[in-house]
Amino acid sequence: MPRPRCLAAFLLVLAAVFATSPARAQVDLGLQFGGGDDENSFGKTELKVTLEPKDAKPGDIVTMKVDLNFPPDSHTYSQDKGFGGRTKITVEKIVGVTALGDGFVPDHKPESKDDPILGQVVEVFEKPVIWTRKFKIDPKAKLSDVLLEGKISFQVCDKDTCKPNLEKFSLRLTEPPKAVFESRFPEPGARSKPVQWIVTLSPKNAKVGEKVTLKLAAKIDGGYHLFGLDQDSKNLGLPTRITERFLTGLKPSGEGFRQDRKSEVHFENDNGKKLEQRYHHKEVSFFRDYVVTKDGAAGYGVAGQARFQFCDANSCTPGKVDFSLGTVNASATPVGTSGTGATSEQGTGASTTASTTGAAAAGGLLQKLEIREPGGADKDATLATYLLYAFLGGLILNVMPCVLPVIAIKVLSFVQQAGEDRRQILMLNATYSLGVVFVFLFLATMSAFASWGWGGLFERAEFSITITAFVFVMALSLLGVFEIPIPGFVGNAAGTTKKEGPTGAFLTGVFATILATPCTGPFMGTALAWSVKQTPATIYMVWGMMGVGMSTPYLLFGLFPGAVKYLPKPGNWMVTFKQVSGFVLLGTVVFLLYGLSDKYVIPTLIMLLGLGVGLWMIGNLYNLSSPKSWRIKMRVFALVVAGLISSLGYYMATAEDHLKWKPYSEETLAQKMKEGNIVMVDFTADW
Repeated sequence: MPRPRCLAAFLLVLAAVFATSPARAQVDLGLQFGGGDDENSFGKTELKVTLEPKDAKPGDIVTMKVDLNFPPDSHTYSQDKGFGGRTKITVEKIVGVTALGDGFVPDHKPESKDDPILGQVVEVFEKPVIWTRKFKIDPKAKLSDVLLEGKISFQVCDKDTCKPNLEKFSLRLTEPPKAVFESRFPEPGARSKPVQWIVTLSPKNAKVGEKVTLKLAAKIDGGYHLFGLDQDSKNLGLPTRITERFLTGLKPSGEGFRQDRKSEVHFENDNGKKLEQRYHHKEVSFFRDYVVTKDGAAGYGVAGQARFQFCDANSCTPGKVDFSLGTVNASATPVGTSGTGATSEQGTGASTTASTTGAAAAGGLLQKLEIREPGGADKDATLATYLLYAFLGGLILNVMPCVLPVIAIKVLSFVQQAGEDRRQILMLNATYSLGVVFVFLFLATMSAFASWGWGGLFERAEFSITITAFVFVMALSLLGVFEIPIPGFVGNAAGTTKKEGPTGAFLTGVFATILATPCTGPFMGTALAWSVKQTPATIYMVWGMMGVGMSTPYLLFGLFPGAVKYLPKPGNWMVTFKQVSGFVLLGTVVFLLYGLSDKYVIPTLIMLLGLGVGLWMIGNLYNLSSPKSWRIKMRVFALVVAGLISSLGYYMATAEDHLKWKPYSEETLAQKMKEGNIVMVDFTADW
């Protein structure tokens, strides 16, 4: 096949990937609603909610302001309780302050007007309005605990239409301490779960004798509930159990774990027997306090596990979260228990650990999770020990599931090397190894200066989708749908007529290493978690040694080319092996799709369908004997077809639903109906 066909295939992949890659979104975390997305037929509306002054002290009076700014020739309504469409400012949660006065007061009086459509007199504000209410800070309150939460419902109307709004607010005088060790489960970019956890240990800079708090905050999807610490396991529901395994530089304080709220009490009928159930909806947090000991002056941390059970209306599912925050030495004395019903778990199995990168030290940033080996991250270990761990971890990567599909292609290239001279074989394998080490050094750079961790590339949906598309195209090539004739590229290694070149060897090494990053093998976690806390030079040494470990088998083949003779001779079996490898790559596509957020799975599948159709057209609708004009037409047609199909995936990934859907619950439905709203309920099923 001539090179233009290869160019058409490349453009096809590129166009489809860019068409489906999700657009980046920026989020304003300020307490301001409206803006560009709130524009309607009569302009732009902004709502700002503030609590001032920020430098207030215990005993002082602070003011909450609700500033509603709307366009000219429009109006909003007062808080007149005789009108159903009135403005409602509801403070649902008050912590550390006492409300003063009878409610929120506007900065100017509303006007009374006879509304012919409503058939009644209503109070309206025709100019922007600010409502205020004063609160007194409790004399013994901690400023960091002061909190006002609630919601504001209002309408903005012009002469023809009204737009109802409901906005929630959460106000603090001071932000909670940001210098914390933090881990999230599942990790960003991973498949969503009904229960999401944020585990923090704060503050991360406490001194000897000061208190630190371990917090496990659970966010629970609508329709599910999570059992509390006080649930009786005899009543058809397992309590949340939190077990500490290792403490470094910390001493427990208090009687154990506690909840931030009381469990909801419900009763279930089980064959005539009344069973008490204690659980939580929406969110709940579990806490325990510790005191920093003298040993903690050099660093402190905690490792453990949370076991829990979450249920919906039909079934219950168990789950667990392994956490390790701060400086944790697994050789420290294991500790016993915490939450209700928890038992001492002093096993030495591997657990996850959060690496404390330089960026994380700036406060409140997500830590990368790695597998930590028993007894690993020993502060007394030498650099040579961690270099050995890195070498062994890289070596073992060659047999991890992420890398095996590429290894199959590499085996074919070994077979083809049987007829080469020794210098050529050494050059090809050294070039492959150079590609491997190149990626590791690139990742070391990103770890040292951009706070990436192992697998950080796959946290970006755009990158995951691009790699998924590339692996899919490789699979189609191996299965014979079309060919990739770029000299020396990976596809040629799978062929039976062309030899692998230096470019192909290098790119195969790069490709294999990128695919390896979602996997983590033994020894790797220990070396990586330790290295990210060291100087850039040490990071480069450790990560580079991991690349050397991964490439060692190929360097050995290059140094001892006689080993190639133990592989089967080239022949027709290679065609079958190539096709089997294609199916293995399709399995890799499934693995990569599993790691994508649910939002992008279907759009990515649509993109892959477009790629498949376009590449099939390139590989089957013309041949070398076809007229040049026909070949060009078919390539353009294939590009258009693939682009149209992929654009559907892009639309699904980026389109916004302008209806403000909320997760269904009986409480929400009852509340909306009580408010007199028209409610649309969308019933769906996973199948």
